[in-house]
Amino acid sequence: MGKCRQALQEEAGDLEKAVEWLRRRGMRSMERRAAESAEALLALALAPPSAPASGAVVELRAETDFVTRGELFQQLVAALAQTAASGGEGGGLLGAKLVGGPPQAAASATAEAALLELGSVLGEKLVLGEVWQLRAPEGGVVGGYVHPKQAPRAGGGARSGARAQVCDPERLGELASRLARHVVGAQPRFLSVAGIPAETAQKERETAKAAYLAQLDPKKAGSIDQQVLDKVLTGKMQKFYQEHVLLCQGLVAPQGAGGTAEAKAAPVAEVLEREAKALGLERIVITDFKLAVL
Repeated sequence: MGKCRQALQEEAGDLEKAVEWLRRRGMRSMERRAAESAEALLALALAPPSAPASGAVVELRAETDFVTRGELFQQLVAALAQTAASGGEGGGLLGAKLVGGPPQAAASATAEAALLELGSVLGEKLVLGEVWQLRAPEGGVVGGYVHPKQAPRAGGGARSGARAQVCDPERLGELASRLARHVVGAQPRFLSVAGIPAETAQKERETAKAAYLAQLDPKKAGSIDQQVLDKVLTGKMQKFYQEHVLLCQGLVAPQGAGGTAEAKAAPVAEVLEREAKALGLERIVITDFKLAVL
């Protein structure tokens, strides 16, 4: 109340000017504030929705989960994701005009101004975190999925996006979304076996070898046949691929419109071959995936 009286005094009783005075003061307060923004939500947006060729996952941080659970905060993070998907990216997102922002944000506000203005409304410092861009090559689509951290009101949520280069964007958009859902559930580390760094593969092989030999009797371990050892290590590496390589993982997303899963999940690579054959395509290629987890 004291600040309201001061605002009216500063603006000679003009109510509208007093409101602007308070908003400017609130923005300056947010700019000076140094509190750590420890809570966050992620939002995903795809553009255009019908056959998306680009998208973005945006992280927005606040000081308390009380704010991140609120509708205003969730509207803002969803608007930031839509802005990023529509063209604002990287360091340019803060300077881009906010797309579809909440009513409390000025219609012409940039993303940076909206963070300051809505931060003053919520009473906490709002910080733009990571921005992950999703862009398909020519002829491809982007599919995305978010797994709610809380029950979202306006698209605020959590986790991931994936992209796939395909030959028919409209018909295969559903497949791209299923793959994105799989990425969230299985959390692969690599796209393909060929994409595993050589040092990572070598380290995993050495770890598997040491673990296997440690289980054997010392005398037997010292005289084990190399062909037998190679066969064992090949099997262990295959298991590593099935756990950590996207194309080797069994697809965990629901199959078909009915949402029923197969009794035994087929590897993603096999599913892509099957879908390509059914649609009369030479092949369906996943060019990249991105996973964002809070």
